[in-house]
Amino acid sequence: MRWLPNLLTLTNAFFGCLALLFIHDLNLEYLSYCIGVSLLCDLFDGYFARKLSVASKMGKELDSLADIISFGIVPGALIAKIGFLVSNPIFLIGFLITLGSVYRLARFNTEKSQLNYFIGLPTPANTLMILGLAWGIYDYELFQIINTDKDTLLSPFSVFLIFTTFLSIFFMNSKLKILSFKILPKHRISWLLRGGFILTCLILLINFRMTALAFIIPLLLFISILEQKFLKNKI
Repeated sequence: MRWLPNLLTLTNAFFGCLALLFIHDLNLEYLSYCIGVSLLCDLFDGYFARKLSVASKMGKELDSLADIISFGIVPGALIAKIGFLVSNPIFLIGFLITLGSVYRLARFNTEKSQLNYFIGLPTPANTLMILGLAWGIYDYELFQIINTDKDTLLSPFSVFLIFTTFLSIFFMNSKLKILSFKILPKHRISWLLRGGFILTCLILLINFRMTALAFIIPLLLFISILEQKFLKNKI
């Protein structure tokens, strides 16, 4: 069983590669499955490495390389694909997310890990937000609006994509302490904020399905800022 963590990490990378094929056809259903599998593998590879006492420097590096594919290249390629539908030059903006993700992962590897919070928005969460945005465009048939602006370099939708891209990069590489659910919180306000967050997530998912991800991740950022404000240096 010592091989299980690395197998999960490689499975993460495999489904990240597979996701790129579905981005080409904008098959959001199968893309979501691939990202979901990658996310589960990313959650459990470290867990099993610790449980089996096989955590290693190689495993850590392998995990980061797999994450670059699944949570760096994939969201960048998805924004690039959507941008290509708007106008040819705009699609290049998507790969700035890939660069921002690579930088964030490199920084994560050099910083002391924390159990009760993340420093900056994790790349998997950022990928889910981008996926939710794509589903919103699909569910509400915004592709028809996009096509009308195809020849306009700085159409409203192009500006929105640019804004979303830079906001994504900023939060991934910020010093903001993002809520982590790895351990139980010690403070009552943390319980209330997390409970409210989970309840709101359920309501959003019921009403907006996959599009809800585009709201849930910004909500996570907002709740994290609130917790810092109330607890200050206690977290």
